[in-house]
Amino acid sequence: MNYDELGRSLGLPPTDPFVVRWRDLDADSVSDELERLADWVKWVADRYGMDHKVIPLCWNAHGAVVEELSALRTFWEYCFQDDAAPSDPLAFHRDLTLAVRRLREWTSLLGCTRTQNRGQP
Repeated sequence: MNYDELGRSLGLPPTDPFVVRWRDLDADSVSDELERLADWVKWVADRYGMDHKVIPLCWNAHGAVVEELSALRTFWEYCFQDDAAPSDPLAFHRDLTLAVRRLREWTSLLGCTRTQNRGQP
């Protein structure tokens, strides 16, 4: 067990950007990680004014959207570490623009509305 695994088992946040390999998680771990990701998704959606056309309210029911948001959060964590390069936050914003495009495309394909989950494509 590494330090981050021990910390997670104790309910502590990871010390470094934590890459989630969703396919390797058991059901309990998926639930825990979705809860942790949900806090960040709410923050990023509020901070950057992303509406349901970018991040549907049912985002956690769609694997591709979960993967995109999880990867984006990992990159955000990396770019805003205490020892990050001064240009890393700019790299995050560059990649955020690309991620928003992909999220908008996924959400459009899903057909979910503000009030209705349409299921997996």
